[in-house]
Amino acid sequence: MKRNFDVVIPTGKNILDSHYSLCYTIRSIISQTYQPQNIFVVENMHNIGVKDVMHTHFGEFVTVIDGTAKTPNISFARNLGASNGNSDIIIFLDDDVILGYNDYFARVLAIMENNDFCCGAKRFWTSPKWHNYLSLNFSTSHNLQILKAKSFLPESIERTTGNRNCSEYSYIGNFGAIKRSVFNEIDGFDETFEGWLYQDTDLMMRLCYQGYAYEILAYTDMFCYHLGHPADKQHYRARNKNLYEQKQKALGIKFSNNNFFGRFDDDSVSVITPIL
Repeated sequence: MKRNFDVVIPTGKNILDSHYSLCYTIRSIISQTYQPQNIFVVENMHNIGVKDVMHTHFGEFVTVIDGTAKTPNISFARNLGASNGNSDIIIFLDDDVILGYNDYFARVLAIMENNDFCCGAKRFWTSPKWHNYLSLNFSTSHNLQILKAKSFLPESIERTTGNRNCSEYSYIGNFGAIKRSVFNEIDGFDETFEGWLYQDTDLMMRLCYQGYAYEILAYTDMFCYHLGHPADKQHYRARNKNLYEQKQKALGIKFSNNNFFGRFDDDSVSVITPIL
C-alpha cells in the first residue's frame, strides 16, 4: 500500500547568504518518483527572505510557515511543520541536504511498512565553496554528477572528547522519517534544547529506549549530500550537552550513537545500556 507523507524542512539561514541551498533541497524533492502531500518549509529566523524565493521558484508547491515564535529553535520549527500535516509518515530534511537518487521516497515508504522510523543514510559533505560549481541553471541530474565527483564521506572526531560524532550518517532531522502516530506518542522533538545540537540524538535515544523499530538507511545504500557551510554552534553546545546527559541520567541509561549506526558487529554491544 502506498502511504501518504509530508516533508518538513526547517530553515534559519538567510536565503541569499546560503546561496539558495534550500532551492537545491526542494529540487531534489521535486525529482522524486513519489511526491509528498505537502512540503512545509518553516522559517525559524526573521527576515531571511525564504517566502518570496519559494514562491518565485516553486509557486504553491511549497508551504512556508512562520516559525519565528521561538528563534532559533530547530525542535520547535520541526514540530510546528509536522503539526500542519495529517499524513501517515513525516519525512524530515535539513535545508542543505540533496537526495542522492530519485527513488528515495519510494524506498523510505517501503522501509516504513515494517518500521516506526528510519534515518542514517550515508552523508557525503561538500566544501563551503559548493556554490562555485553547482548552479540552479543546471539540471538536478547534472548537479548530482558534480556532487558525486566533489563530495567526501567524513569520519569526524570530536576534538574535546576524542569520540566519533558519526557525521557521515544522517540523523533523523537531517534526513529521516517517522510514523506520525509514533511522533505524536513520543511528543516529537524536545523544545527545551536551544538552537542546534543534540535534538536529533535525544529523539533517537527516546525512540530506541521505548523499543520502536527502525532501519538504518545506509544498510540499503541510501545516501545524501550535505552542502557545507560555516556554522558556529558553540553557543549551544555546553547547555544542550548537559541537558542531554541529564535526560540520560534520569532514564538510567546510556545511548550510543556508534552502536545505533551499527559501527560494531558484536551483538553484545547494545545501543542502550544501563548506567550502573
